[in-house]
Amino acid sequence: MLTWPLVTVFGFIARPETHIFLKPNVTRIAAEAYGFDFQYRSKPNWATYRSLLDFAETVRRDTRDLRPKDMIDLQGFIWVQGSDEYD
Repeated sequence: MLTWPLVTVFGFIARPETHIFLKPNVTRIAAEAYGFDFQYRSKPNWATYRSLLDFAETVRRDTRDLRPKDMIDLQGFIWVQGSDEYD
């Protein structure tokens, strides 16, 4: 069974300037806290991934003064926003 982490991790590792890693629960929580309408579906599909890329670009734009280098930086920001490790 394909899951979001499995589907997205290899592109993220190979081309972090283009692709982002999706951790569904953390990303959904982060998007909600951010006020972004993340179009999530549990079965991997293009619409959800496109929505994730749009979310990442929104974060990139909003954090441009921090000069995020690639999707690794953006995914890190999303992780901190959505993880309960940082409450």
